[in-house]
Amino acid sequence: MDQKEFRKACYEAARRTDGQVTEFLPSERGQNYEQCGIAYRHRTVAVLWTREWREGAKWDGIALAESPAWFGSPSFVDEPGLLAVLAELLPRARMFTRAELEGPLDLAVWPWISERKVRTHRPGNLGEALFNFWD
Repeated sequence: MDQKEFRKACYEAARRTDGQVTEFLPSERGQNYEQCGIAYRHRTVAVLWTREWREGAKWDGIALAESPAWFGSPSFVDEPGLLAVLAELLPRARMFTRAELEGPLDLAVWPWISERKVRTHRPGNLGEALFNFWD
């Protein structure tokens, strides 16, 4: 996936879920993800997009967090309707639920996450390891 595809999917997902895109924030200051803010009547959600390389193949991950997700670990949230629409629009991307992201990090399941970075930064869960500011 490229930035254009991510942005297009966010606009379409916002339209289908009665939200409105408020902003796009590129990855900067060391963070390893880009984000899109989508405003709803009850709250604003950040769609986080990270890209990783695994065994020579590119891998895309999508998560939802409180918006905006700035420094530190994002506060992950669940919006099942939004995540379902994003899964339909971005079928090659891996969609993460809040429960998965707040669960333990198992390096056997996620072998491309650097053991050195895990020892140095000590992520408390899978989400902190996948969506972070220390890459």
